[in-house]
Amino acid sequence: MTGFDGQVAVVTGAASGIGAALVRALMAKGAEVVALDRDAEGLRELGPAVDQVAVDVGDASSFEAAIDAVIERHGRIDLFINNAGIVVGGDFELTDLSSWERVVDVNMWGVIHGTRAAYLHMRTQRSGHIVNVASTAGVMPVARSVAYATTKHAVVGLTASLRAEARGTGVDVSVVIPGVVDTAIFGRAINVGGYDYARAMERVPFTRVSPDRAAAYILDGVSRRRAVITFPAYNRMLVGLHRMAPALTSQLVNR
Repeated sequence: MTGFDGQVAVVTGAASGIGAALVRALMAKGAEVVALDRDAEGLRELGPAVDQVAVDVGDASSFEAAIDAVIERHGRIDLFINNAGIVVGGDFELTDLSSWERVVDVNMWGVIHGTRAAYLHMRTQRSGHIVNVASTAGVMPVARSVAYATTKHAVVGLTASLRAEARGTGVDVSVVIPGVVDTAIFGRAINVGGYDYARAMERVPFTRVSPDRAAAYILDGVSRRRAVITFPAYNRMLVGLHRMAPALTSQLVNR
C-alpha cells in the first residue's frame, strides 16, 4: 500500500498526541479513519467526520468487538496503527505489580490484540499494512524505565518477526522508533517511588518533535513500506550508533 486516498485506516491511542495527529494527517490525505481510544471525550474533539470507537486496547474482548464493528461499517482495514501507549517510571525494585500489569496490558497486549485482529482480516483480503509504534527504549536500555522498555522491546520483536512471517502474504508490517515527541505522555506517566518522569525528560538534551511532524514521518515511512521508521535525524544516528557501540550509547542515554 503506497497511497491513503480511500483507504480504511485505524489508529489506536487516537484521542491525543501522535494518534490525533495521525488521524488529522490521514483525513487530509483522503483516508476513511477510525479513531480508537479509551478517552471518549478526547475522541469527540476529533470532530464528527471521524469514525470513533471507545475501547480499552488492553481488554481483548472489547478490542475484538471494536474491530468487528470497523469491518461491519467499512468492509476492510487497509492500515492499522497501534499507537496507544503509556509510560511507567521509577526504580525497578519499587515498581509494583499493578504498574507492571497496566503497562503490559496497554503497551504489549494492546499491540498484540490490534496486530492479531488486523492481520487476520488483512490475510483474508491479501493486502494491508500494520504499523506498531515502539520507542528508542525498544532497542536500547533505559534505566528507571524498565517496565516501559520491556514492553517496547517486545513490540520491536513482535513486529520484526511478523514481518518476516508475513512475507508473500500481501501484508506489510512496520515498527516506528521515534525520538522525543512533544506530547502529554510523560506528564501522564505512572510514577513510582517519587520518580518524576516529566521532569526527567526535561533534562534530555534532544529537540522534541511535534506530533504533526511525527505523523508526517510515520506516514512517509508507511508510503515507502519501510520495515523500521526511525526519526528524527538524531534518533537515526543514535539507533545506528547503538548497533555498533551499545556500551557507549547506554552510557549516553542513562547518564
